[in-house]
Amino acid sequence: MRYPLFLFLVILCAPSLCSVDAQEARHLSLAETVRLALQHSPLAQGAEARARGAEAHLRGAGTLPNPALSLAQPFGKNTGGTDEDILLTQTVELGDKQRQRRRAARAEREAALAERAATTSDLVLTAQTAYYEALRADAERQLAEDALAAAQAFAQAAETQFQAGDVARSNVLRSRIELARAQQSLDAAATERANRYAALRSLTGLPEDTALVLTDSLAYAPLSYRLSDLRALALRNRPDLLAAQRLRDSREAALHGARAQSQPDLFLEARHSTLDPTVGGNSLRIGLLFPLFDLGRNRADIQTAQAALQEQDALAREAARTARLEVETAVRNLEQARRTVESFQAGRLQQAKELLEMAQIGYDKGATTYLELLDAQQVYRNEQTAYTRALADYNIAKATLQRAVGGTLP
Repeated sequence: MRYPLFLFLVILCAPSLCSVDAQEARHLSLAETVRLALQHSPLAQGAEARARGAEAHLRGAGTLPNPALSLAQPFGKNTGGTDEDILLTQTVELGDKQRQRRRAARAEREAALAERAATTSDLVLTAQTAYYEALRADAERQLAEDALAAAQAFAQAAETQFQAGDVARSNVLRSRIELARAQQSLDAAATERANRYAALRSLTGLPEDTALVLTDSLAYAPLSYRLSDLRALALRNRPDLLAAQRLRDSREAALHGARAQSQPDLFLEARHSTLDPTVGGNSLRIGLLFPLFDLGRNRADIQTAQAALQEQDALAREAARTARLEVETAVRNLEQARRTVESFQAGRLQQAKELLEMAQIGYDKGATTYLELLDAQQVYRNEQTAYTRALADYNIAKATLQRAVGGTLP
C-alpha cells in the first residue's frame, strides 16, 4: 500500500509572512529607502558642498580686485615718487574681463547644480535596485524554506514506506539526496538575503544589527514607450547632459576672459607723504595700466583655454551619445523583462503547478514514479524562482529607464 504524501506547494513570500519579528524590526518602504540613501550618502553631501562652493565662487567673480595698502618708511629726499609712507591702490578692470569671469562662474554654478541632480538620480537608482534585490532575496529564501520542508516530508514518508516494504531503498536514498540539496539551497538563499540586507542597511545608514521588514512588493505594471520620445526626453532632461553643456559654456567664457587680459585696467591711488614737509602731503592719482607686450604667458593661457573648450565639446558629445545608447538599452531591457513576466502570467506558472498536482495524484495512486514526482516538484519550484527574478528584473529595468531619461517617465 502506498501512503499518501502531503505536498508542500511553494508560494511567494509576502513581507508579513517572513520570519522577521515585525514588532522588533524596522518597517522600510521603497520611498523611505530612497530618502535615507540620499540623506546619508557621502556622494550627495559632496555634491551639495560642490554646489555651495560654486555659488560662493560666483559671488566673488563679480567683485572688484582687492585694494592694496602699502606701508613703508622712506629714506632720502625727493626720490622719484617713493617718498610716500602710505600708498592705497585700487585696480578697476576694464573691457570684458569681469563680465566673462562672471559668465564662467555662473555656468560653473549651473553645472554644479546639474551634477548634484545627476548624483541624486544615480543614488535613487542604486537605492531602488538594492530594495528590489532585497525583495527578490526574501522571496527566494522563502521558496528555499518551503522546498526544505517538502524535502523533509518526502524523506520521512519514504523512510516509513521503506520500513513497511512498500518502496525500494532507492526512494530513501533519493529523498536523502533531495533533502541535502534543499538544505544547501536554503543556506545559499539565506546568505544571499543577508548580503542584500547588509547592502540595504549600509546604503541607508542604518545600524548593522537592524532587523528590517520591507513593506513594498515586487509589483508589475506594464509600460510601453516609443524610443524616439524617450530619447528626446533624455536629451532635454538628463542632468549630466545639462552639466556637460554648462561646463562647456564656462570653458568658452574662460577663453574670452583669457583673450581679454590684453585690455588695459584703470587704477586709483591715494598717497600720503610726510618725509619732506615742504613737498609732502596727500594726493590722489588716476591712470591706466597698459600691458606692453606678451612674453608668452597670455598666449599660453589662451591656448590652454582653447584646449579646455575643445575637450569639453568632446565630452558633451560623448555624454549625449552615451545617453542615447543608455535609453535604447534600457527600453530594450524593459521590453524583454515585460515579456518574461507576462509569459509567467499567461499560464506558464499555472501549468507548472498543474503538472505538479497531476504528478502528486499519480504518485498517490501508483501511476507515476517517485522520480517523476520529484521532477515535477523541481520544475514548479524553478518556475516560481524564475518568476520572482523576472519581477525583480522588471522593476530594476523600469528604474534604470527612469534614470536614463532624466528621472521622470512620461
